[in-house]
Amino acid sequence: MKIAIMGAGITGAYLYRLLDAKKQTVDIFDTDTGTTCGISPCAWGTSRGFPELVKVSGLDASKYILERLNHLIMDGLRITADLMSIDKRALIRDLLQDARIIHSPPDATQYDRIIDATGVSRAFLPPLRDDTILPCTQYRIRADAPLENRIKLGRIGYAWSFPLSGNEYHVGCGSLVSDPQRILKELGWVGNHRSGMNVLCACSGRIRLTAPRYSQPFVTVNGHSEVWGVGEAIGCVAPLAGDGIIPGMRSVQILMERWDDPAAYTRALLKEFGWMENERRVVDKLRRNEALRLSDAWVLKKNSRRMAMEVGLKEAATLLRHLR
Repeated sequence: MKIAIMGAGITGAYLYRLLDAKKQTVDIFDTDTGTTCGISPCAWGTSRGFPELVKVSGLDASKYILERLNHLIMDGLRITADLMSIDKRALIRDLLQDARIIHSPPDATQYDRIIDATGVSRAFLPPLRDDTILPCTQYRIRADAPLENRIKLGRIGYAWSFPLSGNEYHVGCGSLVSDPQRILKELGWVGNHRSGMNVLCACSGRIRLTAPRYSQPFVTVNGHSEVWGVGEAIGCVAPLAGDGIIPGMRSVQILMERWDDPAAYTRALLKEFGWMENERRVVDKLRRNEALRLSDAWVLKKNSRRMAMEVGLKEAATLLRHLR
C-alpha cells in the first residue's frame, strides 16, 4: 500500500513515525505556514498522557517538556492541574526523522490511501455544515520579570500565559466573538511598549472546536484513493479547553488499530471522544446566549479531570459564566 500523509504537524508527524516503523511506504506533504517556528498554530501546551503517547513512537518525552505546571490561575482562582509546556517544533522534527517533506500538491492517483492531517483546513475531506472555528493569536515573548501561569476567560474564549523555558513565555488568546489581538491589548499582556518585555515572534491561526460527532465523515473516497482523517481535521480538539495535541495523537493510535475497517474507526473515534460532544453543546449555548444549567457546569468539572484540574461544581459554574 502506498500512503500519502497530508500535513506535517504533530498529528501527521506522529502518524508518519508509527507507519515508518512498520516499514510502510509513506510520502508526507505540507505547505509553508509562513510562521517563524514553521508550525501554526504553535500550541506549546499539553497535559498528562503526553509522555505515554510519545513513548509509543520510540522517543523520550522528557526531552521535549520545557516546564511542568502543577497549577494555574484562572480568573483569579488558583486551580491545581497537571499541565506542561513542550518544545513542539523539536518533537515534530524528531518524529519526522529524515523524512522528505513534499511541498507540491500530490497526485492522488499515485496513492492507495491519503491521510488528511491538515488540521482546520480539512483539505481532502468534505466540508462541514456545522463547523465551529476559533480565531486565535499567539506570541512568544521574553520577560525580565516572572509571569504567572494564568488564564483569563471571556468573550467565548480565553487568553493565556504559560512559561516555556528560561524567561520565555507563550501568550495568546482565542475568541469566537471578538478580535483576540484586541483582547490581549486590552489586558496589557503583550507589547514591546511594555518595559522588560520583548516579542520574539507572533502568528495568528484558527482552531476547530466542532467535535468529532459533527466532523463526519472521517473516511471517504477521492477517485480511487481512500481518504482517512485524523486529529483536528476530524474535530479531535476539546471545544472548551482548545487542547488538541493529545486527542490528535490518540486518533492516530485508533487509526493504526483499525487500519482496514472504516466503520470500526468511526465507532472508536465517537466512543473515545464522546465527551467532546458535551463540551460542544456548552459552547453552542454560550454562542446563542442561552441560560446555563448545573449540567453544563458538571461538563466542565468532569472533563477538566483529564488535565488533573481540581474544579468544584460551584467554581465550574462561575468559570462558565465568565466565558460569555
